[in-house]
Amino acid sequence: MTEAGPYDAVVVGGGVVGASLAHHLTLRGLRRVLVCDRGRFSAEGATSRSGGVLRQHHTAAADTRLTVRSMDTFTGWADEVGGDCGYRRTGFVMIVAEEYAANLAKNTAAVQEAGGRAHLITADELTAEYPGLRLDRPAAVSYEPDGGYGDPAAATRALLRSAERRGAVLAEGLEVTGLTSAGERITGVTTNLGPVHAPLVLLAAGAWSRPLAATAGVDLPVEPRRIGIARHRATAPAGPVPACIDDTLGRYFRPADGDALWFGAAADPAVALDARPAALRADEVATARRTLAERVPALATGTVDGLRAGLDGYTPDHRPLIGPVGPAGLYACTGFSGGGFKTAPAVGELVAAEVTSGAAEEWLAPYRPGRFAAGAPTESDFPYEHM
Repeated sequence: MTEAGPYDAVVVGGGVVGASLAHHLTLRGLRRVLVCDRGRFSAEGATSRSGGVLRQHHTAAADTRLTVRSMDTFTGWADEVGGDCGYRRTGFVMIVAEEYAANLAKNTAAVQEAGGRAHLITADELTAEYPGLRLDRPAAVSYEPDGGYGDPAAATRALLRSAERRGAVLAEGLEVTGLTSAGERITGVTTNLGPVHAPLVLLAAGAWSRPLAATAGVDLPVEPRRIGIARHRATAPAGPVPACIDDTLGRYFRPADGDALWFGAAADPAVALDARPAALRADEVATARRTLAERVPALATGTVDGLRAGLDGYTPDHRPLIGPVGPAGLYACTGFSGGGFKTAPAVGELVAAEVTSGAAEEWLAPYRPGRFAAGAPTESDFPYEHM
């Protein structure tokens, strides 16, 4: 890798966040950008195990701003990035217990204030719009007409192709084994093919970020967590359903092709990085399916015909670490805690602007890596039971 000379930047991690970083870095004039991944791009980490839900609704205004900004990219993907991100506008609904109705209204207003479209609807309006849903108990509902889902792997490929057209080098199977520095400045990375030199290294390796950062004397509070999703296929037409987070059940789901439905089935807090994540078990899938059948009756019958399990990096406050760390030139963009896909376009844009201009981006202030050492995690403004 060193025969071609030093790079302007090395992006460690070929998931959707790393791909967005490469896309935006090259848009801002960096041509010698190397993107490397220990496996196949978008296939080894959290990106290919993402449910792909696209929503703007969050319980912290900082998160809402990022997702509203990113939604503009998803809806205009062909013109802004090129290719296809798999965006499907099915609508998104957030369902919470009645006791959180006031918080739901405030978080819905935050979407509107950030420039997104969202409004409260009644339970009757929800089931009239989506006959595939059942809502028997009192609840409060927020609706986003532009919400839906996308294809994280397809989005990653499109972003990487965009970066490659402007000179980025894409290196699958190039495993970064450590970070190198001289004095107080980063000098590059070590890989399975030898050293690579660059004055800027962006660490977007998800669950694998902490041990890599440690080689530069940096402790990143990112823990690996096993995540999993399952695909259910109904035996008969079930009626349309939206993308949904149901806080009353602590679950999420979204429609797919035909009468299929993807739903979250696992999120384990303690796993080892040195082993392949265990496949989803029958009891994990059955528990999630049984719980969600209260909301989507079609889940009570039919078959599960697709499973995905993998690792993602989680932080103590379930929000990413974005900002300079350790030696000058080392930048963390990791620990997205299940939320990387829907925020990746805005994060890539803001980080690229920050590292190329040298001016701090105010929108990224809540995500600085030093917040935990300072005892100042980013908390929800108006939380729910599970969010």
